[in-house]
Amino acid sequence: MIPNEKNFCGGAYRDWLEVYLTGACNGNCSWCVDKQGFKPKYQASVHDMVLAILDTGTKNVILLGGEPTLYHDIKYIIDIVNAHGVKVYLTTNGSRLTPGFVVSELRNLTGINISIHSYSLMENYRQTRVEINYEDLGKSVEELHRKGVKVRFNCNCIKGFIDSRERILEYIKFAKWAGADSVRFAELKNDRDEFVNLSELLDINIDNPFTQGCNHNIVISDMPVNIRLMCGFQTPNRPKPKNPPTVENKQILYYNGQIYNGWQEKGDKMEDQIKEILNKVATGELTQVEGLALIKELGVLDEEIPVPSSSGYCAY
Repeated sequence: MIPNEKNFCGGAYRDWLEVYLTGACNGNCSWCVDKQGFKPKYQASVHDMVLAILDTGTKNVILLGGEPTLYHDIKYIIDIVNAHGVKVYLTTNGSRLTPGFVVSELRNLTGINISIHSYSLMENYRQTRVEINYEDLGKSVEELHRKGVKVRFNCNCIKGFIDSRERILEYIKFAKWAGADSVRFAELKNDRDEFVNLSELLDINIDNPFTQGCNHNIVISDMPVNIRLMCGFQTPNRPKPKNPPTVENKQILYYNGQIYNGWQEKGDKMEDQIKEILNKVATGELTQVEGLALIKELGVLDEEIPVPSSSGYCAY
């Protein structure tokens, strides 16, 4: 079973580098896919982060988190990387957006994704605990447009919130009011109970996003809309593809300055190494004294290490 060539796993977006700028976040989304994500203990300097980005030779960079606007040197990264001819994009929960913040910190962006999951900002707060002011939002979008920045609103479709055609249309009215250039509606990842099937809801007629495509561009009420579907590797609500080919994960730059193959999850290096030592003691390869000494030495190691995402195939 071969992935669609327009999917992330099918080779699309190879000229993009995703940058996990910070693990800090001021929101509390129940569906957050980063809660089990690997968070390095070491924070590389902003200088080293810029060098790591430029060394990849990428054409496009997207800054992610956590909440990337909490990163103290975000302006420096955007300005320097942009000055080297790289297009810089940002995904934010919108909590820090004000016209002044746009002017001082985000003036050299190419595009911004503002994640708002309801046309009611009070309802969005109930879901995310992120406070957004209507006036600041509208004026910030105006200021972003003055700087030539494309603005997209991202909305996770959640049962009980944006889960019908009527609510889709209400969200688009809200996005138009705020001045967004486009909207993305996305299905929830790894969530059976709150999952909204956008293929059925919007009559896209996609049964298997793995082969038929997980990204689809349509127009609703004169608004350009991207639909993000989840395949069976990302949701239990669709069958998992059989015998998929091995694919090379996209490179992700983490805030420790290291590049990993795909998004990482928390790992427990100590537990694995202790098991290995105990097995050697059990088989006689090590004495009990030798095994105990090795276990004591593990105290100098970090318990948390990166391991490939348990989604098994696609981290998006």
